[in-house]
Amino acid sequence: MLAIRQIQKVNKMNFDIDTGSDTSEGPWINWSARGTQDGTIPAKSFFLRDENGKTPLAAFDKGVVLDIYSMKTGYQRSEGVVGVAPDWKWNASVSQMMAQPEGEGWKKGFSISCAISKTETATWEQAGAAAWGAFAALVPQLSAGPEGQLPVVKLVDTVFHQFKRGSTVQPVLEVVKWIPRPDALKEGAQAGIAVDPAPAPQPAPTPAPAPVAEAVGADEF
Repeated sequence: MLAIRQIQKVNKMNFDIDTGSDTSEGPWINWSARGTQDGTIPAKSFFLRDENGKTPLAAFDKGVVLDIYSMKTGYQRSEGVVGVAPDWKWNASVSQMMAQPEGEGWKKGFSISCAISKTETATWEQAGAAAWGAFAALVPQLSAGPEGQLPVVKLVDTVFHQFKRGSTVQPVLEVVKWIPRPDALKEGAQAGIAVDPAPAPQPAPTPAPAPVAEAVGADEF
């Protein structure tokens, strides 16, 4: 199990994250170290999960915008039962990691709204060694960004980790640039629903000539 504790405090950006030693909106992003048995999702790749199943997600190859100002960190415990949502306990703030809850099976995790294109969003909500390790390694870059802007993050590599029990492949992420909040992540844009661009304003129609007054019968208004 990764033992990582980082507290980043910088003057450039008032944004502290403690990675420590509510319900999100789909679709959901997940990292898969080994892929799926049916081959639908390749090993060492991201995929998108919704009510229709799982599909490969290539957006991280070009860059995904992370909404770091609305993200959450905490602990997740899953029973591993299909159709049963995992249990989450969220930190009151990303700047302070709570103590691990009592009981077995709790893993550090996070939830971040992401713009996966100019018009679509999804939520990366995941726990476990690979996902949390990738997030923790990204923290120094997130903490050093300019105030009020959001990071565009790319998948640049993977790294293999061997533990006493088992192993995993962790994604290596990198902030390639910082941008103003895109329209897809502005308030009012629903996660997972395409946001159509506003139509161009149309010129005011030429008013029709006034009709010639006619007699109104008793059965008309």
